[in-house]
Amino acid sequence: MIDLIHVTKRFGVATAVDDISLSVAQGELCVLVGTSGCGKSTTLRMINRLIEHSEGEIHIDGQQIRRFRQETLRRRMGYAIQSTGLFPHWTVARNIGLVPRLLKWPAARIQARVEELMALLGLSMEEFAHKYPHQLSGGQAQRVGVARALAADPDILLMDEPFGALDPITRESLQDELRELQARLHKTIVFVTHDMDEALRLADHLVVMHQGRIVQQGWPLELLREPADGFVESLFGGEDRGLKEAALLPVSQRMQPLGHDLPARERIGQQASLREALSVMLWRHAERLTVVDDDGQPVGELSLRRLVGARRDD
Repeated sequence: MIDLIHVTKRFGVATAVDDISLSVAQGELCVLVGTSGCGKSTTLRMINRLIEHSEGEIHIDGQQIRRFRQETLRRRMGYAIQSTGLFPHWTVARNIGLVPRLLKWPAARIQARVEELMALLGLSMEEFAHKYPHQLSGGQAQRVGVARALAADPDILLMDEPFGALDPITRESLQDELRELQARLHKTIVFVTHDMDEALRLADHLVVMHQGRIVQQGWPLELLREPADGFVESLFGGEDRGLKEAALLPVSQRMQPLGHDLPARERIGQQASLREALSVMLWRHAERLTVVDDDGQPVGELSLRRLVGARRDD
């Protein structure tokens, strides 16, 4: 879907992005992560030509992006940023319908699309359609920003630190919503963040950048278990990598069949993470947990020994 081939970006004598190559498959959620100034946001903005690349080629669906008119290219890509970029003097409904209006959709089609997206993102038409951005919470405004980015049904969604200014609870909630949204819509998403926990939680394809270069990319578990160098290892938390890995694995991958003795008093859902299970064990002083399904029915058990001592075969 997206190919960057030996792409470099220079600002005068300074090199912001240095000879990177990257492929993002259709329907994949690719996360660019790294410290401030590593080139990840510049890379994102080169994809929709907000910034022009200096060398190399960028392809969308096999075609070089410079063969598209800038306006045409940008309208087929949704773009969501940290500050939302909502027009303060426009209502929520008008903000969401911006790109369809630019594309000269009929009014009835725009209205239907606005209603569809607001429902998809949990925003009641009656409550929010006529509000202005200053009347929204941070999480609500960010949902409107995502809805606007999706309004013209683009194949590609670019997201630059979209949840960076939110409190941890709202941020985690929106991360969950993004994953659920992606499971339904199957958009190709390139997402920029400096937060490693967010990157690990969201990514299908994780790309680590440092000083303008890609130092490692692959599946999140692959990078956690086999960091390419000391920088990647430290970025993932060094000795804390075990807990980060546990946050990615569901209890169902470690649980065992129910034993013949009495079930453990403490319970955990089978889709909870191993990190959550460990937290429950420590908090409740329990060495065993009964694993339950969505209906609360026991389906297995998890022991502390199994949690920390099982072979990593997933």
